[in-house]
Amino acid sequence: MRPLSFGLTVLAAILPLPSLALAQACNTADRSLLLVLDASGSMNAKLPNGETRIDVARRAVKGVASFIPPEARLSLRLYGAQSPRAKKNCQDTNLAVPFSPAGQSGSAITATVDGVTAQGYTPIAFSLDQAINDFPPDAKERVIVVVSDGKETCQGDPCATAKALAAKGVVIHTVGFVVDTAARAQLQCIARATGGSYFDAPVGPELPDMLKSAFGVCKKTVVTLPPKPQPGKLRTTSTTWLTSHAVLNAETGQQVGTLDSSKRELALPAGIYEVKFGPASWKGIEVRPGETTTIEPGVLQLLPNANAAVVDSETAEKHGSFDNVSSSVTLMPGVYDLRFAKTEWRYIKVDGGKTTTLRPVQVILAPGLKWQKARVTTQDGKEVARFDAVTSKAGLPPGDYIVEVDGNKLPFPATEGEVFEVKPQ
Repeated sequence: MRPLSFGLTVLAAILPLPSLALAQACNTADRSLLLVLDASGSMNAKLPNGETRIDVARRAVKGVASFIPPEARLSLRLYGAQSPRAKKNCQDTNLAVPFSPAGQSGSAITATVDGVTAQGYTPIAFSLDQAINDFPPDAKERVIVVVSDGKETCQGDPCATAKALAAKGVVIHTVGFVVDTAARAQLQCIARATGGSYFDAPVGPELPDMLKSAFGVCKKTVVTLPPKPQPGKLRTTSTTWLTSHAVLNAETGQQVGTLDSSKRELALPAGIYEVKFGPASWKGIEVRPGETTTIEPGVLQLLPNANAAVVDSETAEKHGSFDNVSSSVTLMPGVYDLRFAKTEWRYIKVDGGKTTTLRPVQVILAPGLKWQKARVTTQDGKEVARFDAVTSKAGLPPGDYIVEVDGNKLPFPATEGEVFEVKPQ
């Protein structure tokens, strides 16, 4: 037995492992790969290390040409890079680098992403619909890799669009870049509809490795069987108080039911749905036969109370507000800004099934303090709060402030939850 064991060990050391040989054979020169990169306004949010998301994405995208054979064809499409948020441009997508061999297109992609400005909306469905025309007519294997930090903010359902592309032989792999639960589910649905794979970069630095994995996925043949006749269920763990949420079939646009505080579950035929949530839609919700799909809103809480509006960081649409009575808002998972009277707290991530608590900075003029003029400014002199006969307290986001009281300028470099009180002697 010993000689046999030794012989097998030597043989294993000499021959390449089957899995390695398979991995090397996957990325063939016949593949045409289109990278679709999110350059929407939310990509300006900062990661824990201080870098913006778009900075990390730029660095990661510059290396994609090295992940595939130089003969394979590669191109780059961007969305959100041409129009600022104020224009609400839901057709903001362009083929930034046309298809050419990866050995040639790599330098063009590097130059392009260096000049990208993240600023607009997230028209994923429209971008995918346009992308089908990007491929060369003779493309044998058409693959799209989508990198996004958020969900659809425009018309159409990207999962339904992906399903239509799958019928044309396109495979889509998706990479979620620091996404919330709703965006992750939407990107997973896009990939699953085409036989593709989903890759998660939950913190940020993993993005280059996830891109490499997405570009290296082997071809997979998917056969779809007719759906089973039994319905599935769509349920939610929470709803906006005193609000009805319409449920629509994503492929037909027809309303099929509602969810509210008294009815949080619906029986539905298998398919792709969207749920109206405030001014936006929760899209790419897949209901499967005999299964229950659960969507979980999140809660944004403000302690102590302050007057502020909750707006979508990308679209600026209002989703709720805080005042002296209301200290929490139920929201679809996403990235929001907290808008005070003259300033805002930007890029607050609200995730499904979780409560995100913010503690604003407080500036208080104590009772008994005699003053004529008082306000709070930033270091460069921009006024962010003003006091009057009925206002002696201001809630603000963390920042570097100056509290001015009758000509006295009092520096206040404030972190979250800090209180600055001015008292009489």
